[in-house]
Amino acid sequence: MIVKDIMSKSPITVTPDATVIEAEKLMSLNKIGRLIVVEDDKIVGIISSSDLVVEQDVNAPIEKFMTKEVVMVREDTSVQEAARQLTDNNIGCLPVLDENGKLVGIITANDIVYGYLKTEENARAMEKKTITPESSAIYLAMTRSREYEEYWLEKIKGYGYKGAITQTGASAEKLPIKLRESTTVAAIARGVISETTKEKMAVSNAVKDAYSQLALINPGLGGGFKIAVVRGDSHISVAIFGRFGHALVDGPEQLTVGTSVI
Repeated sequence: MIVKDIMSKSPITVTPDATVIEAEKLMSLNKIGRLIVVEDDKIVGIISSSDLVVEQDVNAPIEKFMTKEVVMVREDTSVQEAARQLTDNNIGCLPVLDENGKLVGIITANDIVYGYLKTEENARAMEKKTITPESSAIYLAMTRSREYEEYWLEKIKGYGYKGAITQTGASAEKLPIKLRESTTVAAIARGVISETTKEKMAVSNAVKDAYSQLALINPGLGGGFKIAVVRGDSHISVAIFGRFGHALVDGPEQLTVGTSVI
């Protein structure tokens, strides 16, 4: 699967001299969280809703707040490489360029997650008896009853995978550690991994990959999550599903996926 298959096409852009209020209106009307900033057909920045939250002057130009160092990918880049770029650079989106360097799309962490689901749906349509570890982890994490948990745990065995599921919640400071510890313990208990350092590190890295995406969406918040870990032939996949929140409000449900070679 490549970026072109799952990216959002015809991304909405804005110029550097657009005001804060103009950018906020564009995001609100189009139900998006970021805009690509373009000047003279050249990408010069990225502006997100979080960049504008602290600004009191609604008529200030967004050029003052936008991120100017923009990481981009080509449309023929693999989805795995795009996910790695998001994680390694701690960013929420990637503008997508064609072979001529023209802006043709944008890809986010959510696009990648649902791209994995799309891949499995396509496989079903073609009557292929296969499912990816990533898709298995997503479905397992999103189960809402004990019966469906057991159903999916048994189902993935039929594909030659091993899986486990657990739940945890913690404050913002402790959440990364709690996610890693809970997932590792569950993976060992269900026989997904052994207790060797190498295999425990593989789970830890996959959790870190998925958590970094959550932290980009809602930085500084704790929450409660269901975590699924699935082992394929050569890698571990982790899906985290649940809500960020704090004492005053619960956030929307979030879903992210992380992978690691084992």
